[in-house]
Amino acid sequence: MAKQYYLSNNGTHIGPYTHETVLKKIEAQEHQWTDYVYDDNVGEWMMLLEHPEFATKLAQKPAVRPGASPAPAPKNLKDKEWFILKEGNNYGPFCRLELVQMLQEKTLFEYDYIWHAKLPAWKRVAEVEEFSSQSIRGMKESKDADVAEIFFRRRHARASYGASLIVHNNKTVFRGQALEISAGGAGVLIDTPNLQPGQSLFLHFQPGDGVPPFNAVCQIVSKQFVKDAAPDSESVKYGVKFTTLSQSVRESIKNFTTKAA
Repeated sequence: MAKQYYLSNNGTHIGPYTHETVLKKIEAQEHQWTDYVYDDNVGEWMMLLEHPEFATKLAQKPAVRPGASPAPAPKNLKDKEWFILKEGNNYGPFCRLELVQMLQEKTLFEYDYIWHAKLPAWKRVAEVEEFSSQSIRGMKESKDADVAEIFFRRRHARASYGASLIVHNNKTVFRGQALEISAGGAGVLIDTPNLQPGQSLFLHFQPGDGVPPFNAVCQIVSKQFVKDAAPDSESVKYGVKFTTLSQSVRESIKNFTTKAA
C-alpha cells in the first residue's frame, strides 16, 4: 500500500493522500508549500517545504532565474508596505509577516495579486521573490520571536473532538457539532451554508471528551461543503480560529490534545 499523508487545513486535518496526490494538490494550488503535512514515520506536523520527501521535489525547481544570485533576506519584515488586490478592491498596507499569515490561513492565495513600491506592476504572490518557498523557509528559521510565532500558530496539537455547539452570528442562532479541536481553533459542522470566511462567530461548546463547556469568539478561516451529507442536511464544515478564549480553557484544550496525541 502506498504511503499516506495528512494535510493541515486551517486547524483541521484532511486526508489521507498519497505522495503523488499531495504534489498534484500543490500544483493545482489547492495547497501551498507553507501548509503542514503529517507523516506517521516522522510523528509530527511539518511544513511541506521542510519534509524530506517533498523538499526533494521543491529543490528540482529553480528558485531564481539562471545566472541570478538569491537576494539576501530583507530586514523590513514588519514594515507595512504591501497591498492586496481582491475583486477589484485594494487592501493594505500590510507587512510581509501579515501576508505570510494570510497565506497560511487561506485568506490570501498564491494566485492573488499584490503590490509594493519596488514592483513595476501588480504581481501574483507566486511571482514575487519575497514569498517564494525559499524566502519563507528563511523566515521560518529566523530567531525573531515575532516571526517564529507566525509559524507556531499552525503547530497547535489537534485531536478529534465530539461536542455539540450553539453558534451565534449576532443575527441568528445555529446548531453545530465539533469535529476537531486545538488550542488555536477547531473544525466544526454548522447547520447553515450561508456563513463566509472572515465572519466572526460566538460559539458555545457543550461538554465533550473531557473538556468542560466553554465559550469562544471565533473567525471563520475556511468553508467546505460536506459531500456525503444527507440530502436534507445543510451542514457545512467550517474551520475557525479562536480570537477570544480564556487562558484556563486554552490550557484544558492543550492538555486534552496532548493526551490524545
